[in-house]
Amino acid sequence: MQAKQPIEDLLKELQKLYDSPVNPAHKDYYSKLALLELCGWLEHVQDEIIKYYSDTKLIEQKNKDEVNTFVIGKTYGFDYVDHFRPMIIKLIGFKQTEAFENKLKAAGHFQILRDQLSSLWALRKRAAHTSFVGVTITYQSPSSMRTYLNSLYPILATVESELNSL
Repeated sequence: MQAKQPIEDLLKELQKLYDSPVNPAHKDYYSKLALLELCGWLEHVQDEIIKYYSDTKLIEQKNKDEVNTFVIGKTYGFDYVDHFRPMIIKLIGFKQTEAFENKLKAAGHFQILRDQLSSLWALRKRAAHTSFVGVTITYQSPSSMRTYLNSLYPILATVESELNSL
């Protein structure tokens, strides 16, 4: 899975810039950038989890290529319900997805994963489809993106482990 340290370091740097901006009006820029960077990292992590499973569990190269093209390549987002779960279903099927999700539920991870990804997806959609010009929008500070990261990282590691144990 994608390393946590580079995104954590970036979010820390953005927090420093946020805490003492050259121009106070730029605080929202740092917040928006932190949100978009974390969301991009999440999408990349999910793609890597699916790719690793495909590369290690599938035998035929044509199937691995189809996962890359039609599962990973056609997914644009990281929300659990709308993006990640459909990728998992395409990879392992509904029956195995049920077993996988039940393991996450038993560990207390499923609801947190689903809710936090949904929350971040909503924030990301708003941020990606608005401009600062003529719009008054506030964003959560970079430190709150670190809170999401610290909550989601161990759960995503569990997701990868549980998926690969099937």
